[in-house]
Amino acid sequence: MKNKKQKIYLGVALIVLAASQLLTHFYRPYIYANKISDFGFADTIGSLVSVIGFCFFVWGFKDYSNKEKNKHILLATIIYSVVWEPLGWLGIHGTFDWKDIIASFISGAIALALKEIVERSISAEPHERTRAVAKGS
Repeated sequence: MKNKKQKIYLGVALIVLAASQLLTHFYRPYIYANKISDFGFADTIGSLVSVIGFCFFVWGFKDYSNKEKNKHILLATIIYSVVWEPLGWLGIHGTFDWKDIIASFISGAIALALKEIVERSISAEPHERTRAVAKGS
């Protein structure tokens, strides 16, 4: 049984992933076809949502402590920026682009901010505070 936080995390993950697909399939071709400079946004859509989509999707299925979630964000950011993106530089996967590395770090920062918003909004609810006091936290 999913708790309210898990449902929110899964909902955000699905919205972010759907938005990235829409942007990739409609926005990116439009920008390229019309030679519009969007400062690299069209090129980095996948990287901008990578950490958010992955972490929030995982948290939608299992409740983790705040400390564990922070570790997930850090690990996902490192994997996407330091491991995944350089595979393009080595010719193993896609194309290497410094903007994608920066976008992965931005995705990690956004994931951290969104996680804090979710955690604070849920813990601000009266029944959650009562449960936390009863547990002694």
